[in-house]
Amino acid sequence: MEDLSKQYQSLREAVEKAAGRKMNTPRDFNHLVACIQSSTNELISATTLKRFWGYLENDKGYRPFKHTLDVLSTFVGYKSWENFCNSSSATGSSQSDYLNNNRLYTTSLLNDDKITLLWDPDRKVEIKYLGLDLFEVVESANSKLKVGDRFCCGHFIDGEPLYLSRLIRDNGVIGDYVCGRNTGIKFILHKRGV
Repeated sequence: MEDLSKQYQSLREAVEKAAGRKMNTPRDFNHLVACIQSSTNELISATTLKRFWGYLENDKGYRPFKHTLDVLSTFVGYKSWENFCNSSSATGSSQSDYLNNNRLYTTSLLNDDKITLLWDPDRKVEIKYLGLDLFEVVESANSKLKVGDRFCCGHFIDGEPLYLSRLIRDNGVIGDYVCGRNTGIKFILHKRGV
């Protein structure tokens, strides 16, 4: 039982690190719900998260469902809760790590917000948010992306590759695309009307 408590605590810490904040207030849990849904397409209620963190006083003996543990493990980069447990006890170097870089989730965007994407060697693309994780390229310099291209993306992380899914050009899906595969991207948000 003690090992399980340590694994739960390890998962809580990993989730907080991935979300970029400690879970101390109801607002933190609401933020985490949005981050998890954006990243995994799974919905875990704020109440379930509060129970797992022991935030609710009457839930001290709470034991999470495996589905909850699987979703939280997926959120921090593992395939499942079992995979998280096996990896978290391993020693030595790992192919996985937590990201502390500046990040932007589409849940914080409004329609027509624009984002400038920069990556090596001299790529610069400006995109416009259309809603529901859909973006359109409005400017492109030195990139294979073209003005009018559309794609889906759930979040942006400075210094990491950006994966675009369902790239649409001339009304046809041409596949997925990666920006900044080796050195990552930098993003600059331009809020609508600002």
